[in-house]
Amino acid sequence: MNNLKNLMKLALVAMALVITMGACNQQEKKDVKKATEKAANPIDPNGKLVIRYIDEDSVLKNYNLAKDFQEMSTRLQNEMDQAGKKYSDQLENFQKNANQKLQNNQYTSEAAYKADAQKYQQMEANAQNEMAKLQQNASNQIQQSNKQLNDSIDNFLKEYAAKNHYDIILKKAAAFYLNPNLDVTDEVIEGLNKRYTKVAKK
Repeated sequence: MNNLKNLMKLALVAMALVITMGACNQQEKKDVKKATEKAANPIDPNGKLVIRYIDEDSVLKNYNLAKDFQEMSTRLQNEMDQAGKKYSDQLENFQKNANQKLQNNQYTSEAAYKADAQKYQQMEANAQNEMAKLQQNASNQIQQSNKQLNDSIDNFLKEYAAKNHYDIILKKAAAFYLNPNLDVTDEVIEGLNKRYTKVAKK
């Protein structure tokens, strides 16, 4: 049963790590460095870079697609919690009954006792396998959702930048300081939600 609890804890940690989408990775830092270098040394000496930025945390909090995926993540977590409790209860009840039979001398032979012990081990193994499947399924769904979410935002930003003639759109978290007048977060959220059509659940 301890193995099952450990697996459930690992599953929770894994899902938490997968759901976290606001952190800046090394590539983003390189992109900001390149953007800064380009801003300092524009290719066209007479040209002027037009730079804007977004608060990614705010986008992920207010974009309806991200909200839907958060609901899905919560649902998957609840399903895993319920399954984990069900298997834990089954194992606990079986172990309790076996202990009572042992105390009341209800095992007619050593073979009968070993049979229950093997059955418990099999139940525990089955529970671990089922929990592993649920974890893998949840991880796959969240990974696909994250990709869809990132692709949706990236594609919109490319169109948005082209339409407004912006050369660079930065992430607020990836910079030390950005002029608040360059913040286009609200416009981006409005545009994303205007374009998004929620798919009805089957």
